[in-house]
Amino acid sequence: MNYRTITIPYKQPIDAIVYSAHNSKGTVVYSHGLFSSKDAYKINQIAPALCQSGYTVISFSYCYTRDYASDTPLIIELPACAHELNAVLEYAAVHYNANLHIVGSSMGGTIAMYYCAMMPYTVSIKSVSIIATPVHLQHLVTTLAPQGIHGDSIAVGEYTIAASSLNQLNSIQLIHLIPRIDVPVCIIHGNNDMVVPVTHAYDIQKNLCVPHTMHIIPDGDHTLTSKKHVDLILQYILSWFTMHP
Repeated sequence: MNYRTITIPYKQPIDAIVYSAHNSKGTVVYSHGLFSSKDAYKINQIAPALCQSGYTVISFSYCYTRDYASDTPLIIELPACAHELNAVLEYAAVHYNANLHIVGSSMGGTIAMYYCAMMPYTVSIKSVSIIATPVHLQHLVTTLAPQGIHGDSIAVGEYTIAASSLNQLNSIQLIHLIPRIDVPVCIIHGNNDMVVPVTHAYDIQKNLCVPHTMHIIPDGDHTLTSKKHVDLILQYILSWFTMHP
């Protein structure tokens, strides 16, 4: 497996890592979670096996992660992130194998679902796999800001999030957009997820109108980073890729 850093042209250039497979049969674009980046632990664990199975992998950082500084709040806007994901997919279709698969973790899966439901994309997306993904954004906002949204920003652990971002997330009824998704979806969720309850996975499944599968991982938490969980994730998404080449 060869990997290198690249910069993808966009309004703000997008930082990415490409893990190249020989004789690639498809390209996997990884959409990271809320407080993560292109260097996410999960993609570092699964990228080698994906490459060995014949898939080139592109992991990129949403611009809000690069712009974040400790003295300024994190500003995340779902439509803006969807446009960035589209830019990466279009770049991948031109420079790598144009059979594209999206893998989204947590908020990265939310962005992927929003993208597939709302964006008039022109690339060939063969499948989407979402891991521990929230669909009820109002629940997510309550988890992030249990005391409510007050002032210009909210402290969440070591981060601060702009109140405007939380208000925007709060206003999006993503569950009502799920029937618009026209790409096969693989849902992966841990049954012990205390951040995004497994009920989110079941509600996504109930509202999909496309071919889909769902895997609930026993004893799986939100991160799903233990070796046995990573191995299961690989098994599930590779099987899904094979079904949708």
